[in-house]
Amino acid sequence: MTDLSTHTREDVLNAFAMDFEPGAGVLQRYLSQYPEYSLQLVDLARELSREFDDDSSLSADDLAAVDAGMRRLQKASISLHTLQAAPAKTFTDAVKTLGLPIQVGLALRECRIEASTVSSRALAKLARALDATVEVLLAHLALPPQTSQLRASKSSTKPVAAEKVSLERILREAGCDEDALSKFLNDE
Repeated sequence: MTDLSTHTREDVLNAFAMDFEPGAGVLQRYLSQYPEYSLQLVDLARELSREFDDDSSLSADDLAAVDAGMRRLQKASISLHTLQAAPAKTFTDAVKTLGLPIQVGLALRECRIEASTVSSRALAKLARALDATVEVLLAHLALPPQTSQLRASKSSTKPVAAEKVSLERILREAGCDEDALSKFLNDE
């Protein structure tokens, strides 16, 4: 079992599904480590323990459920670890699709945006553009701010420690006009 202390509920449930063996004490171990996910872990354990009759064929409803599940898996959103390891291009491409300046993508990647300054509507848009869930994006933004080593090595002045700033400040510093600011930042 891996250390999942910084992972989301989805990461914990995925790890549990991979580790699960009926009667092996895996459920107890996960319940003691992650009591906040106890209901989901018990439901998943029940689902994984279900008996199936291999000789019977699937009904149309069962096939539709399997197809829907496969589509969800194929479109699976990225995890916090994947988002942390993603190259800058992933973030800059995502913000370009939203019509935002590249500086926003770099600030996202470096965790320099204060999550509380981003509206729920804007968070949803950013998460969708990154193929992530809002929860994963919030967990990413909650990480300590980082300074890009590549940009620091190209600087003619000594870099200062990165700090969290509002999304509005980053947009203003990137030269966004008032209409673009209002359109993206408001929850309307």
